[in-house]
Amino acid sequence: MTNHESNHFGGNETMSKTLKEIYEYDLIEDDGIDYTVDEWFNTIMEKTKDQLSVADVSRMLRQKICSRIAIKRAIEMLSDDPFTGEMFEGQLMFNLYKGKEKYLKLFYTQMGPVLEKAGLMAKCHKFGSKEEKDEYMSVISKFAQKIKEATT
Repeated sequence: MTNHESNHFGGNETMSKTLKEIYEYDLIEDDGIDYTVDEWFNTIMEKTKDQLSVADVSRMLRQKICSRIAIKRAIEMLSDDPFTGEMFEGQLMFNLYKGKEKYLKLFYTQMGPVLEKAGLMAKCHKFGSKEEKDEYMSVISKFAQKIKEATT
């Protein structure tokens, strides 16, 4: 891992840096046309990792933007609440499972305890329906299996 890469997840210096500073991105200039995606991108680039919301991280994972930071932040959020989501319970877990594999595999060891906790908590969690619970448990199971296959 290069020095630049280690700073993406390093100590306190990364916490105070914005994504724009970490990734050395330029903001997208306004050309007079209203592009919601450009506006959102510029907004997240001005945030630090700790300022990213569940909605930000979910969208970053779906769009595979700044994947390393998004994955790291998602793991932190899921450690606190494995059912968190922007639009439905467990959405962040689902988005993380579908995240950019190239970077996701770098965090497999950190995901083990999160998945274990999620599985235990899901057994007594009140989901909206049996289907929601089954879908959530399926994602956790597939995620754990993917990690097991990659690390054994």
